[in-house]
Amino acid sequence: MAVSTGAMLRNFHQSATSMGAKAINSDFTIVIDGHEDAYLLCKQAPWAELSPQGEIEIALPNGSKMNQPQQVLTAQQGQIAIYETIAGAADNLLLALVNSSGKYTGGHGTFDCWVYEGTPEKYLRAKRYEDCFCQMDPLDRDWENRSQPLMWNGTMFYHYFGEVKEGNSTDYR
Repeated sequence: MAVSTGAMLRNFHQSATSMGAKAINSDFTIVIDGHEDAYLLCKQAPWAELSPQGEIEIALPNGSKMNQPQQVLTAQQGQIAIYETIAGAADNLLLALVNSSGKYTGGHGTFDCWVYEGTPEKYLRAKRYEDCFCQMDPLDRDWENRSQPLMWNGTMFYHYFGEVKEGNSTDYR
């Protein structure tokens, strides 16, 4: 059983609130270069961060060891989910992305994008992803499912090099 005083709990509360409001997971948009109008279709996307790929184990005398960091992980991946519309807007977007060239010539199916913390109009910061592509799972249509919108789910592969654009708002709501 925890025994806490009001003063102790107030100190925790004051310390937590002094760090500022917590970020909300849903507060993001992704804008694909050349498909700026489709940003309202994307329900889920990764939020990248740079960190080491892992550890390098270094052997030391007497069976001991130490670790040092590997190179920074810039080739990343994460889940993406895109709402479909009756007109097939997501299907058309995915087909266009497969035929896009990105940085290459000849339709290699890659694209670049910005992921905003907020919206493209008002945001705290945005991160630049390069050479992206999406591997989507087939849709699972279901006669009994009358309560959910149709959605494409899959994995987005991308490169993140730490490029951050500072926002134009301190409160994007």
